[in-house]
Amino acid sequence: MTDSSTSSKPILGYWKIRGLASAIRFQLKYSNVSFDEEVYEQGDAPGLSNAEWLDVKFKKGLAYPNLPYLKDGAYSLTESGAIHRYCAKKWCPELLCDDDAELYGKAEMAWGVYSDLKSFFTTGCYMGDGNKKALGEAAIPRFALVAKELSNNKFLAGDRLCCADFAFVELIEMMDFISDGEIFKVHQSLKDYRDRMFALPKMKEGLVEEKKHTFNNKCALINDAQK
Repeated sequence: MTDSSTSSKPILGYWKIRGLASAIRFQLKYSNVSFDEEVYEQGDAPGLSNAEWLDVKFKKGLAYPNLPYLKDGAYSLTESGAIHRYCAKKWCPELLCDDDAELYGKAEMAWGVYSDLKSFFTTGCYMGDGNKKALGEAAIPRFALVAKELSNNKFLAGDRLCCADFAFVELIEMMDFISDGEIFKVHQSLKDYRDRMFALPKMKEGLVEEKKHTFNNKCALINDAQK
């Protein structure tokens, strides 16, 4: 584990993977927030030990100990959605879209859509039969509605960027891997959306860094090559 306990910057704690932290890192970088990380690595097979995290889980001063967590001075929080919104509120409030009720509703609705899709992927990667091709084929139709919306909108909430966009574009990156690029052949609007997202400030540089890590942890049945 890397320890950044003496840092005055916000600290993001998570596994040594992309997972849920990738989207948070994208958002922080886009928001021009310099941050440190506390990184935990799962042990190798056959043990696949989680001891690096479990040994300190209840010693971090977290109200609801979990990964990812964010420490910002004396304040700490967990749950990825809460972290995204906290970071937006403090460092990039326009990402909340809360100055307009309709935009806010769209942004929050996007979180629900993302969560359903993410849950489907996570289950398939960690608890399925390990058939990557079958997971990709089953997942592609689930993107049809959001692909339709994005064919007429720049971002999930319309013309305005919101927190959920950082999570959703990372999900599309993972879907590109799982489907071997088929997702973009079926849903061109998702490819166009991905290109728009990574044309935003700091995003392309962030993607280069993210590609140094695997999508999932070592225990996953479906994963990209160990980096």
